[in-house]
Order: sequence, then structure tokens, then C-alpha cells
Amino acid sequence: MVKKAAVVGAGISGLYACLLLEQHGFSVDLYERSDSIGGRMKTEKQSGFILDHGFHVLQTGYPLASKVLDYQAMGCLAFEPGAQIIRPDGKRPKIWQFTDPFRRPIKGVLGAFSLFTSPLNLLRVGLLRIKLARTKDSDLFQKKSQTTLDYLQSKGFSQSFIERFFTPLFGGIFLETELRTDSRMFDFVFKNMSRGSMVLPKNGIAACPQQIFDRLTKTALKLNSNISIIDETKLSNGDEVLQYDLVVKAFASDKSNLTRGVWTLHFAAPKSPLKGKYIMLNSTLKSARNLISHLAVPSDIQPNYAPSNQSLVTVTVVEEDAKKQGLSTIEAVKSSVIKELLQWFPDQVQDWRVLDVQYIEAALPELSFADFDDFSKASDDYSCGDSTYHGSVEGALLSAQRVIDNFLKKGAQG
Repeated sequence: MVKKAAVVGAGISGLYACLLLEQHGFSVDLYERSDSIGGRMKTEKQSGFILDHGFHVLQTGYPLASKVLDYQAMGCLAFEPGAQIIRPDGKRPKIWQFTDPFRRPIKGVLGAFSLFTSPLNLLRVGLLRIKLARTKDSDLFQKKSQTTLDYLQSKGFSQSFIERFFTPLFGGIFLETELRTDSRMFDFVFKNMSRGSMVLPKNGIAACPQQIFDRLTKTALKLNSNISIIDETKLSNGDEVLQYDLVVKAFASDKSNLTRGVWTLHFAAPKSPLKGKYIMLNSTLKSARNLISHLAVPSDIQPNYAPSNQSLVTVTVVEEDAKKQGLSTIEAVKSSVIKELLQWFPDQVQDWRVLDVQYIEAALPELSFADFDDFSKASDDYSCGDSTYHGSVEGALLSAQRVIDNFLKKGAQG
């Protein structure tokens, strides 16, 4: 008898759940209420530009993601390891380059003498990297609970270095600039950034879910579906009840913890404002109550993100920071960002053109310390997605793996 499963939600966790179920002999019905797969990992084309829905990158250091995804087949290319840091000033902006000395020794040593921060802070970054490299990923989440800010302070980093480097970088990753995120998540992300590369697929971030979908052979995709979950074996489609061996919920409910939002602004520019394939961090994000966490030029990494002789510039603004300044509309955020960018690149921004201003309301989950305590435990139900684990591609994949493993274990015991 053929085993039948249903997965509701065609984001990356739902797609991976389908793949795992197929590998265990199931045929799968995949239900998606929208008209496309991928969830928040969306890409669209506009006037020759490739625009991701939000600023997305893939981390090749993530263990499970590296097994599931074929980065080479997606044509992924990498950012340089490190970052550029800017101190905005309408007349003479100051830019430092902070390069990973483990992978770019010469540039890393030269950067240590740039006077961006004290050598002690850079030494502490190196020591933290070495310590985390020697720690198993699973052991990272067994540590005590504390905020990322408290953790960094306990490691001896100066407050100015935290505000000028860690806050714009990890604030943009965690989508909160208070650094209240559990330090275990910081350790996990920092370790994986250190052991892998930050890459972009050739044709946009939507290539990631598409690649998983293309590997499915026994899954029937049903877009624009309006179905409801009755329990772990039943769905309702209007008056019809559909019976399965398993129903996996791979979407966030209205009462989910996906509460961290972000603004992403895409600009067309005659040329790239950056020198080198780096992300640029805003060193005055906290001290001057600025909006922009970081800026990137995806077309510097993947030239086909923009038409020839043009560049795609992408700016990230954490929703919380916009709200603190009373900014909640597209026009208000756009106007404030452009005004701020004039302090970054005063001779260039007037020639930029706004392509899109995106507001992603439910971009990442807000997780408590207790949530991180539960990562090693089996899932109590058959729900997956980063809202049930942690906010990353790795977290989404791990959540699907945990659900399917838990189902198979219960079946074996039964």
C-alpha cells in the first residue's frame, strides 16, 4: 500500500519535508495557498535587475544546508570575507576595511593597522573564532542563556566596537539592533560565517527553494490551495475530508512568533559605490540613531543582478529602528534613507534611481531563551519552519528534519 503524506506550505522547510518523505517511500501532496513556491525566498525581475524579496545570502558553512543544496549548480559566487565599515559624513565619509585574517592574511594584517578599533578587539575576534571552531554545533546550544550584547561585553569587547561592528552586522542578520537575541544563536551564526562563505545564487535567492523542488519526483504541487488542517492525518477542502498517513504543517499561523520586520530598498546606480566585494556596515547606526544597518551591491558579486553598465545597490533597514523614528510608510522610509545615503556617498546618490521599496512584516521569528533550550528536544507536533526552530536557512531545514525524524521514530515504536 502506498504511503501518502500532505505538506501544507511550500517554503524551504515544506519542500525539504517533501524530499525527506519521498526518501522514506511516501508520495506527497504539497499544498501552497499562494501562486508560487519558496515562501519568503522570492525573486523577481524588473527592468533587467534581479530583485530578491529582502536581502538574502546563503551561508556555505551551514552543515545541513551544504548537504541539501548544491551551491555550484546554482552558480553561487561569494562575497569577500570581512566587511567595510563607514562613518558617514556629508563632506568626508570615512571607510575602513575589516578583512578576515584567517583567509586573507595580508589584507587582514593591513586592516589591523587601519585604526578602526584597537588591536585588542581584533585579537578577541580571532580568539572567539578559534574557540567556536573547536566547539560542536550541538554543544553551542547547551550553553547558558544570555543576550548577545551581554555575551559580547563578557568577552571583553569594547562598547564602541560592539556598536560600530557587531550591531550593524548582526542587527541586520537578526533584524534587531538591541542585540537581545540569545547568544547561542550569535555563536552559531558567527561560527558558520567563519567556516564558510557568504554567497549569492546566479539567478536570485528563489533558486534555492526551486532547486529542492526540482529534485522531487513523487510530490504533487497544488498552488492557490484553500485547505485547512484538521489534525495530523486529516485535511479539509471545503466539505471534503482528505485522509493521509501524515500531515505536516510548514507555515506560520497568524499567531506565530514571526514578528521581526525589515525594510529593503533596491537602487539602480550608474556604478558601484563600493570598492571590493564586501558588505558595508554603518558604524554610526546606534550613536547617531541612523536607519541603515548595512548596504550591499549584489551585482558586484553576481553581475547579472543588474544590466550592463549599471549596478544594483541594496539597503537594509530594521523595522524596529524605523519605528523608533516614527517611520512606517514607504515614502517616509525612502525619503529618510536617501537623505542618510547622501552622508555616505554625497557625489553619487543623486544619480541613483529607486527600483523598489519592500516591507517584509514577518521576516524572522522572535525567540525566547526557553525556545533555544528546546532545540535538542523532539518536536511535539508536526509543525516545521524557522518559526519553530531558529531564523536561518539551516534552522528551516533542521526543523523539517526534526519533524520527519520524530514521525518515523513514533512509527517504529508503534
